[in-house]
Amino acid sequence: MAHSPVTPVGSSLGLGDDKSISKAGISSDPGDGETSDRIDASHSEDGDHSNGLYAHREISLTAEERKAEKRFLLKIDIIILPLIAAIYFLAALDRSDVGNAAVAGMTADLNLSAAELSFCVAFFYIGFLAFQLPGSIMVRLLTPPIQLGAALVIWGGATAIMTEANNWQSIAGLRIVVGCFEAFIQGAPLYLTFWYKPHELATRGAIFMSMTSLAGSMNGLIAYSIQTTMEGAHGRRAWRWIFLIEGVASVGFGVLIFFILPNTPEKVKRWFTEDEKKIALRRTKEAYNIPNTKISLKQLKATVRDPKTWFYCVINLAAAISQAAWGQFLPVLLNLNGYTPNEAQIMSIPVYVCAGVSAIACGYLSDRFRMRGIFVVVGLLVAAAGWLILILSKTQQLSYAGTYFVGIGSSPCVIVMLAWMNNNVLGYTKKAGTLAIVNMIGHLGAIGVSFSFNNKPDYYLGKSLAMGSALIATCTTVVFFFYLDRQNAKKLANKDTVEARGLRQKTVEEVYDGHPDFMYSK
Repeated sequence: MAHSPVTPVGSSLGLGDDKSISKAGISSDPGDGETSDRIDASHSEDGDHSNGLYAHREISLTAEERKAEKRFLLKIDIIILPLIAAIYFLAALDRSDVGNAAVAGMTADLNLSAAELSFCVAFFYIGFLAFQLPGSIMVRLLTPPIQLGAALVIWGGATAIMTEANNWQSIAGLRIVVGCFEAFIQGAPLYLTFWYKPHELATRGAIFMSMTSLAGSMNGLIAYSIQTTMEGAHGRRAWRWIFLIEGVASVGFGVLIFFILPNTPEKVKRWFTEDEKKIALRRTKEAYNIPNTKISLKQLKATVRDPKTWFYCVINLAAAISQAAWGQFLPVLLNLNGYTPNEAQIMSIPVYVCAGVSAIACGYLSDRFRMRGIFVVVGLLVAAAGWLILILSKTQQLSYAGTYFVGIGSSPCVIVMLAWMNNNVLGYTKKAGTLAIVNMIGHLGAIGVSFSFNNKPDYYLGKSLAMGSALIATCTTVVFFFYLDRQNAKKLANKDTVEARGLRQKTVEEVYDGHPDFMYSK
């Protein structure tokens, strides 16, 4: 289950037994029950204020307070989610515009060889991977509106400047800049953890991360529209217009982000009433955040030493390979199965739609039942089955069905896995560092899988690698279940030791998820 600090022994807060739960001042009400009792942090007589988790207990709410919180949750869904989703959509467009520009005449105009075009595409990842860590840990230091807004303005500006490029070196160099600053939007999932509780993250993550798939399905259409309507306009070739239009769109939206994206809950000034600001501050504490936290080198070291970091890396790497192989080569796979290029583009649209619906549905159910790992396992197995169909199928219809299996299974996995990671890692810098490492390893896998689809016409190597990765991720997830159970058992067995009593007094910024009363979720 995902963390619920109000559930009994074995829960995310897991204070050991009913007596210890009572001592810590934790309500047995799940937050949406019938009770109207309220625990006040400053006056509760049965609360152990010295316990580092006391500040993060989920306070019981009255019926009216629950209604106010639901209104607040809807408000941040309306304000924050569309903005983050739009940022991801624009990033996905700008990330792949070199390919569209190449088709629209850039290759011929600049006399690019296949290797030079590959450099233009690949150099993006130099900056993108190098700046994953700064992009995650600096969210609080720079503030979300400045970090995300500046990232859009700078990468959009670099993209727009490509319209004046006359050689591949200029494009490749600017692509490094685009990659550097697109890495800074990787702090967006961390930003959401300031506003949403752990059991609300998967649904929201699925919504904004689905924008990448939406952009993938629309990118060709947008580029085609520009190519057919603006070729030669004002003396510019269509490929130059692609860079200019998409770059200016990012710059313009970045300026809006400066002014309209809410800051962190403890610093937010606009959009919310004073009562709503109090709700935001209470909720961010219940989500195991400590306002105004600074970057901690000690936590970064703990991130690297934590086995959980590397379990999540393996799971994300293998899941990302399967998802990237499907996302990058879906039109190729459809074309391989007998569809013309135009038919392949059209036939891919319902596959993308079903994959997006699957991601959102699994995210919602994962939040609803407060379970993570089981959805990852089921999704990976469905994806593996889809790849097996694509390997063995000899008919167009069955192969097409296989692409649905892969999309429906792969799309939720990374999203739910990231929510799971956020559930089990505490400490601002530790969580940011884990997110950066996991993302970096996952993107490396996504880059690597593209080189495996090189054995035409059947692409058995790429398909087999994707299927094998899904199965490896499944096995790793099951092993991770046992590891988490063992760690929880150790905490329960040692909860009354002198060491545990000392650690119990420390905050989550001091001992992170190693707090003796914090139980890991599956």
